[in-house]
Amino acid sequence: MDELPEQKKSFFRRELVYLAVVLIVAIISGVIVILQFTSPTKTLKGADYVENLPKEQVRVGVSSYITGLYPLMELEVDSLTVSSNIFEGLTIIRNGRLIPGLAESWTNPDELAWRIKLRSGVKFHSGEALKASDVKYSIEEAKKNQDWTSNFVAARVDSVEVINDQTVELKTKSPDPTLLHWFIYVGILSEGQVKKDGLDKAVGAGPYKLVSFDKKEVVLEANASYWAGAPKVKRLIYKQFDDDKALAAALKAGQLDMSLLNTDSANEELENEGFQVVTSRLMDINYIGVNLSKDPFKNVKVRKAVWLALDIPNLLKNSSVAGEALSQVATPELIGYNTALPKPKQDLQKAKQLLTEAGLPNGFSFTLDVPLPRKAAAEEIKKQLAKVGMTVKLNVSNDPEEEFARWASGDYSSYTIGYLPDTLDSTDLLETLFHTPTERKGYSNFGVYSDTDLDNMLDEAGNTFNPKERADIIKQAHKKVIEELPIIPLYTRVGFFVMKEDIAFKPAPFGYIFGFEISGRQKATETQ
Repeated sequence: MDELPEQKKSFFRRELVYLAVVLIVAIISGVIVILQFTSPTKTLKGADYVENLPKEQVRVGVSSYITGLYPLMELEVDSLTVSSNIFEGLTIIRNGRLIPGLAESWTNPDELAWRIKLRSGVKFHSGEALKASDVKYSIEEAKKNQDWTSNFVAARVDSVEVINDQTVELKTKSPDPTLLHWFIYVGILSEGQVKKDGLDKAVGAGPYKLVSFDKKEVVLEANASYWAGAPKVKRLIYKQFDDDKALAAALKAGQLDMSLLNTDSANEELENEGFQVVTSRLMDINYIGVNLSKDPFKNVKVRKAVWLALDIPNLLKNSSVAGEALSQVATPELIGYNTALPKPKQDLQKAKQLLTEAGLPNGFSFTLDVPLPRKAAAEEIKKQLAKVGMTVKLNVSNDPEEEFARWASGDYSSYTIGYLPDTLDSTDLLETLFHTPTERKGYSNFGVYSDTDLDNMLDEAGNTFNPKERADIIKQAHKKVIEELPIIPLYTRVGFFVMKEDIAFKPAPFGYIFGFEISGRQKATETQ
């Protein structure tokens, strides 16, 4: 993945080819609830279809090359999707929610300990039984090897102790209430199998086994012995195509059964050909970042003027982006989302008033750094800000390493980019973007925003294990961020999941297509 110098790893935007994206963790309060995966076939209420049926094969289209398999792959969404079918962590994502995976349950003996009970009877694809020593081995190896995708998560653990074959205890140096939310990124490997066959032939304990691998096509087969029951789809194939146009063409040509499209240009034609098209929020946070150490953006009135000068719905419409405006640096799916904060409405008069109060009655000029895929949206930003006297020069670039290095050094005026939350807990998102930079916090705080009150809120939330109490703290933190606007939130995108009529799949709002969540469906008859 792309990484800033001396920065800890973080995940970035899906639609920017060069920016890595991470699986998102959905958090449910307090005790994690195990979903019933093997529910009987049934007719959905309000629908004329029977779902949860077996299906021989499903071909899923993806837009990025599959860079490798866990743990030696880039942190890119399609590669992570593929590996998550094969390798399973202590926690996993199912239907947009975090649930126990290879862990059956856990407790916190104290604020620095996680005692985890493993599922009994779980076997790796190679036949070895899952043991606590495998968890210890997987975490410790990830900590030692910086080229493992899970290295930065494993580094949050100070030590691992095997209590018995079914119990392991993780110790942290400081309280880490969202630790297991991150552990979907740490696949558990069989110590014996890896030492015998080598890391390049590592197997997991997930719902699918690897049949063949190529960067443009990965073939998987259902794991009949999976702890949650065999997947409904027996053969799962991920096939790479270059862009939405190529994916849509492959769907129409019968080369694919389903895919996620980021634009709606082909939706009507696909629907006319019998495909289902389901819209779902992708949850990325698209925003304008500004240099808070330089004029004019170190003045909060200028930052507020920028936000009020923008008409986000028209920005989306005129730049052909499917999405919705943000009221804060979060989407409604995030724990701690503050429903009391309204979405912004363009107010040119108020924007001009704020500029006058900031000593800029005639506006000002500035440069906006723009990754190439965002050029259309940036052109619309430029057009809208001109209405209040702001002259924007666009610096369009397709060199992410250079841009990241420059932003990290502070050599910029402003930029526009998107960020996909590392987890669904706003504590993690706000710590990453707005906490005063420390060893573990603020590593995407390019503006070096620093506010003692906000830091105190985030530190308190970061030590609070009760999810409701933590959410209440973070709601106030969101309010504080909007009052100060260290970045200017713009929009979150929506995606379009296209699938054949005989496929059942309910998109979660994250943009991932996991094989275990796919099944067959058919029209219901009067006798069903």
